[in-house]
Amino acid sequence: MFEEIKEMVSMRDAADRYGISVSRGGFACCPFHEEKTASLKIYDKSFYCFGCGAGGDVISFVAKLFSLGNSQAALRINEDFGLCLSTKRAPAASLEYQRRRRQQEREKQKFREEYLSKCRRFRSLNKELETAKDFRRAEIMAEIEYLDYYFENTCWR
Repeated sequence: MFEEIKEMVSMRDAADRYGISVSRGGFACCPFHEEKTASLKIYDKSFYCFGCGAGGDVISFVAKLFSLGNSQAALRINEDFGLCLSTKRAPAASLEYQRRRRQQEREKQKFREEYLSKCRRFRSLNKELETAKDFRRAEIMAEIEYLDYYFENTCWR
């Protein structure tokens, strides 16, 4: 979950969300110590304060800002940004299983779309066959035979 959060939430987004005004140059007044001039540099994926030396990623920023542990900070970011990330750790085998399931679902969806497209084509050819001239009827019949073969050998095995 930590890596996903770091990829999904930039430091600037987190600073903005938690009320820290960041200049165009990426500087802000550090919330971790008293100061009058901006010494906190906000980078895309990290931060560093030239005044107090605080630094880290978005999770450590939120942890320090709200006096939380890294796990609680990650949960807070997940909730505050509506990321809907799972808070349970999945074993590597489970992650591989999920990846394969997603791939299978994509393949099934692709097959469904192809099947429905061929069904629509089959229906339109049958309608066209009723009014087609002789020279076009042979072409239509050949395509219908191909679709018939497709349905027989691909879909119902």
